[in-house]
Amino acid sequence: MSADVVANSASENGEFGSRIEAGPTPRQTAAAIFSRRLAALVTESVVSTEDGSTRGLTLYSLAQHLELAYPDVPVSQSGLYRLIHGQAIPRLDLIIALARVFDVPPEYFVTPEEKR
Repeated sequence: MSADVVANSASENGEFGSRIEAGPTPRQTAAAIFSRRLAALVTESVVSTEDGSTRGLTLYSLAQHLELAYPDVPVSQSGLYRLIHGQAIPRLDLIIALARVFDVPPEYFVTPEEKR
């Protein structure tokens, strides 16, 4: 994910608009790391149903569980959707709650793979 930035200064030959490659912002990087990690945990998690069968974890059931287990941490299904798709950055209280739910350290959600 990169963006082109147009510099508004004149080059040596007097031309304006030279292109400079800019990488992702720290915010975009953090959102990408968090979304990959949360998506992986949700994908590999299963829940038991009342009839004894199992099914995959849904964002709706995760939001319900968080609401019951951590009533001080506001989260919704749509909020989780935005997080899992990298469209939002989570609050620290939500990172801690998710770490407890999935039994991983909070750093799991914010540390790039190569640093773990």
